[in-house]
Amino acid sequence: MPIQITNTLTGKKEPLTPMVPGQISLYVCGPTVYGYTHVGNARPAIFFDVARRFLEMSGFQVKLVSNFTDVDDKIINRAREEKTSSQAISEKFTAAFIQDRTRMGVRPPTISPKVTESIPEIIQLIELLIQNGAAYVTTDGEVFYSVRKFSDYGKLSKKRLDDLRVGVRIDPNEKKADPLDFSLWKPQKAPDEPAWDSPWGKGRPGWHIECSAMAIRHLGETFDIHGGGLDLIHPHHENEIAQSEGATKKPFAHYWLHNNMINMGDEKMSKSLGNIFLNKDFMDRYSPEVLRFLILSGHYRSPIDFSTKHIQECQQALHRFYSASRRIHAAAETGGAAAQSPELTALKEFASGFETAWVKAMEDDFNSAKVVGIVFEYVRFANGVFDQKKFKPSNDSQALAKGFLSHFQKLGDVLGLFSQNPSTFLSDLKGRIAAERGLKPVEIEALLDKRNEARANKDYAASDAIRKDLMARGVEIRDTSQGSEWDVIFS
Repeated sequence: MPIQITNTLTGKKEPLTPMVPGQISLYVCGPTVYGYTHVGNARPAIFFDVARRFLEMSGFQVKLVSNFTDVDDKIINRAREEKTSSQAISEKFTAAFIQDRTRMGVRPPTISPKVTESIPEIIQLIELLIQNGAAYVTTDGEVFYSVRKFSDYGKLSKKRLDDLRVGVRIDPNEKKADPLDFSLWKPQKAPDEPAWDSPWGKGRPGWHIECSAMAIRHLGETFDIHGGGLDLIHPHHENEIAQSEGATKKPFAHYWLHNNMINMGDEKMSKSLGNIFLNKDFMDRYSPEVLRFLILSGHYRSPIDFSTKHIQECQQALHRFYSASRRIHAAAETGGAAAQSPELTALKEFASGFETAWVKAMEDDFNSAKVVGIVFEYVRFANGVFDQKKFKPSNDSQALAKGFLSHFQKLGDVLGLFSQNPSTFLSDLKGRIAAERGLKPVEIEALLDKRNEARANKDYAASDAIRKDLMARGVEIRDTSQGSEWDVIFS
């Protein structure tokens, strides 16, 4: 089955047919580096990382270009606030983004162009638009794109020009020929603004033209897929199409892929609304794998609810997976006589179709949410065989355990999940959760020692009191043949 993706341009799910067989050219809008990135910014980074990984697993050679917007009003304003240069701000937050990206397990793009390194290509593209009559220069050297010269404007967002014009405030001193026109080149207004020489005077590029120039430079005038967040469809991506096609007279991108938003309550997470949760803070508090799981457990085209409850559900799901995985790692080392049981038969049947099932889900518009559902069906069948209280080692169970680990090595390479050492992950996870509940692992261990001492002295009242106290605080004690151990309780 060919890979199917939902193309925003047509509004339909379509087979992915690349321009060059076996090769995919992909451009994804990168960050404007004026601050630390938040969880909303993590969604496109992680989703397009997984899409790329799956395409590569499927045999495609993927050229991924994702930019850094390192010159912008927001960067200039922050530099003024901090009494430093725009370059210092952009370099600081570019490095911070790369650090976050690495922690999230997102592979670096094939090429990461910066706007400040792409000025000649941007000027060349603007010159071509002026030559084609699609752009005009004002008396102070600002260059605008003439939106009404592009008859297909609105084909991505499905917005009509006349509808867009309704409600637009018209400034009597406006330099634009039409209120909907947008800036391609802005004249320098103050000495501290970054600026470059151009045929229209010293200045800097507008936001939209930057991505067009960088995409064309590195992927060609027409390429396969353009991606980004849903909030970029209009005006950014709409303007990219108008500029690029207005200059080259060729289709810009054949497929447009947009991820939905992460919402806090009824609003999308954004710096402008002030309702952000920084990536670095989230990963420090909950771990990078919880962040990836939170994003991939929802379909990329559906909104994600960002809430404490949802985060706890993700922690619980990962706890369930790694608890099963720890038992299965042990079972993979344990042979025995051949044996059969209904649970073994059911697991064997599910395992045989597991890879086909998750690959089919990913081929259907990168449905990672469905893949996660299939994963936990596998865990359910595996728990039926490898449950601590019922497990009986056999050659069959050992083979199925090894098969489970092999399956998740391959799936883990695509999702960037499920690949950590189970004992290490669980120890870290339960420590984090206990800390959220006001208990340090060292304190819990001390109480366990105290309880063991009470049991040794046959002081069962004191032993039970410690157990009940920890239970009330969300921690469960289990007594095993290897001794007592503790775990967190999920409500």
